[in-house]
Amino acid sequence: MITESTDEALAAYPVARTRDIGHATEVLERILPRIPLQLRVTSAGAAFTMHMNALDVGAVTASYLRFGADIHVVNSETASYHVNVPLRGCTIWRARKYVVRSTPSVAAVLGPGTDGELMWSGGCAQLCVMLPQSSLDRELERHLDREIAEPVVFAPAMCLTSPTTRGWLDALRLVLNEADRSNGRSLHPLTTRTLENLLVGTLLLAQPHNYTAELNQPTRAASPRAVREAMELLEARPEHTWSVGELAASVHVSVRALQDAFARSAGMSPMRYLRQVRLARVRAELLDGVPGNTTVTEVAARWGFAHHGHFAAAYRAKFGEPPAGTLRR
Repeated sequence: MITESTDEALAAYPVARTRDIGHATEVLERILPRIPLQLRVTSAGAAFTMHMNALDVGAVTASYLRFGADIHVVNSETASYHVNVPLRGCTIWRARKYVVRSTPSVAAVLGPGTDGELMWSGGCAQLCVMLPQSSLDRELERHLDREIAEPVVFAPAMCLTSPTTRGWLDALRLVLNEADRSNGRSLHPLTTRTLENLLVGTLLLAQPHNYTAELNQPTRAASPRAVREAMELLEARPEHTWSVGELAASVHVSVRALQDAFARSAGMSPMRYLRQVRLARVRAELLDGVPGNTTVTEVAARWGFAHHGHFAAAYRAKFGEPPAGTLRR
């Protein structure tokens, strides 16, 4: 579960703290929906307050948003996908075809073209993730190995306690952890692309939508030659911000076909193979580095390892010593 304490991870990325409802509307239109909004306070005698932090992860935006009073929000059609995860309190979203009551165990998932109204309880805090339609379309087409004719339509309610959502929540936690570690500094481009791809790809697998049945169908296996070509690309350009979708497109197979073929021939996924290649590059840099001038954290971040604890454990498992030990030698 995502807990209320995770808002601290975005504390270094402040956007606005305001008591002016007009200013709050301007901020929200600029940062989140990028569509016309109407805000009004519905709790009698309550003073309006808004607190917002926001981090751009490539084309994806992750925000922490809290109001200090009951708020009624009306918006016209959205242009992106939104996943709103309450940390405490609740919201009620009413659209033309459905009603979603969001709590810390249920998130609301809104798609492009959605309009409606939102009742936001006073003190409710949410993590709001906005993903552009182009990113989801591109990733889905890579998974299916074909163009899609209709946009993705998600089920509007996401059960946050379901095992199927675990991968997406893990990706969101990784974003928050990296934001906390960066402490307001811009994320490394390799890290940004990795996190963006994770949020988009895992959402397509975690939340039911109109292409889920097709995604779950058996696929034709990729040839050993395609696997060899993919490995050669990863070894030749490990610094590139690869996603499994881009890699599959480069060797002219679907994502699922490439993943299945990698599992059979290499015993691991394409992205795990890439991590092994990058670990080897980190080791080479550490062996050539000079303690005092070179740091493990900088080298690891340069090769796309966003979570230092996971990186250190993977490094020790592969090479039998901690990365700091390699640098000292």
